[in-house]
Amino acid sequence: MPSTTDLRRQVDALDRQVVELLARRTSLVKQIMAHLTDEEPDREREEQVLSNWLEEGIDFDLDEAPLEKVCKAVMEMGRKAKDN
Repeated sequence: MPSTTDLRRQVDALDRQVVELLARRTSLVKQIMAHLTDEEPDREREEQVLSNWLEEGIDFDLDEAPLEKVCKAVMEMGRKAKDN
């Protein structure tokens, strides 16, 4: 059985991967925004993204409420990407 220290190292490694994936996602969102002329968020697309997250969450037995909060935070990060 892995020690607590080993498990925490694994969590730290996964956290780094999450941050790297968020950076890659933000880069893609910036590229998408460069192609768009409308400044308003695409609410239909955001609803689809949220739906996708929640469906995937079911597959991994994740709690819907916190997953929804994380998804919305990630989308907010993307919306703010245009300002950077």
